[in-house]
Amino acid sequence: MKKPKPVAATRYIKAMLMLATESDIEQGKHWYQRAKDLALRLTNVYDGVTIEQVCGVIAALSPNNKWERNCNDAEAMIKAHWLGADPTTVKVCTFNKNKEKAAKILAMESPDSEAIEEILNGRKVTAFFRCILGFEDTVCVDGHAYAIWLGHRVPTTKTPSISAALYQTITRAYVNTSKDSVSVCGERLTPAEVQAVTWVTYRRLLGY
Repeated sequence: MKKPKPVAATRYIKAMLMLATESDIEQGKHWYQRAKDLALRLTNVYDGVTIEQVCGVIAALSPNNKWERNCNDAEAMIKAHWLGADPTTVKVCTFNKNKEKAAKILAMESPDSEAIEEILNGRKVTAFFRCILGFEDTVCVDGHAYAIWLGHRVPTTKTPSISAALYQTITRAYVNTSKDSVSVCGERLTPAEVQAVTWVTYRRLLGY
């Protein structure tokens, strides 16, 4: 089957948004806030670890990791650090280089967002970090977001490397969709919320 050509505008993102149910919209609108609530809970449990560090650890451990396991891995590494143990000894479900990034973030004496983003050093993980912190105009372009923009199902294992230029193009498409979100789905959504709502919808339609 011939793959459809990418559409630089918002056609397929809007189409996915139109397929969103009330439940999809509700879940998507609050997805990043719930993630931040988790991070805030961990800062209360593990005194001395900042919200920026927790969000950074979650983002660092996110590649190739399911969300539930991502959360568990993040808390396990934070707990190990808090107890004075080497957090890199914790078994996590992502790449070793990402675990090392998480450990570096936890070891920071004066953590701030810019320094954490330098450690993360990746467009997707940096955007994920910013979205969890509450940056509403940031778009996390993962494999699902790419497939939604493309208008063609792409298994995450088959997602190609996304260049900086393509990442910006896809981001603009989500930003532009957010401007028309009221007419598309009846809700005023931020770019981050458009990405989250369409992500939830896409996964539901695929039976995830």
